[in-house]
Amino acid sequence: MSAPIRRILVLCEGNHCRSPLAEALLRQSLGPDVTVTSAGLGAMVCLPAHEATQRLALEQGLDLQAHRGRPFSPELALGADLILVMDQAQKATCEALVPSARGRVFLLGHWLPKPDREIADPIQRGPEAHQQAHQHIQRALQPWLLRLSPRNP
Repeated sequence: MSAPIRRILVLCEGNHCRSPLAEALLRQSLGPDVTVTSAGLGAMVCLPAHEATQRLALEQGLDLQAHRGRPFSPELALGADLILVMDQAQKATCEALVPSARGRVFLLGHWLPKPDREIADPIQRGPEAHQQAHQHIQRALQPWLLRLSPRNP
């Protein structure tokens, strides 16, 4: 990752829970010089972020009310400098659909210890699963933010 990262795509399955939250957290932390978007490999097209995700985001001052699920497309992948996914299956799917994206697709939990690298989908698993996914996303983002944030002179 020697070239500056200016466009980040965050993928999950439905673009309903994990990727909207990671998108908002990245956008908040990286500021206006980095474009962050999200999509889903099996997107819940045009649906808002999950109620539990919206509530957890609001606790951090993030408003996800305007979010609407959108499907992954090769064009989105080709336009991204970095693609962050939640699990190995999503990484493999993304790379199979857009082979030229290889080398730009990473697990969001890439820098975490091996057993913690994949972030489980909380959909249909209750409030505790949403809270756990939220905390896992925050932990996974920290090492990325250290690498993506502009360096201080």
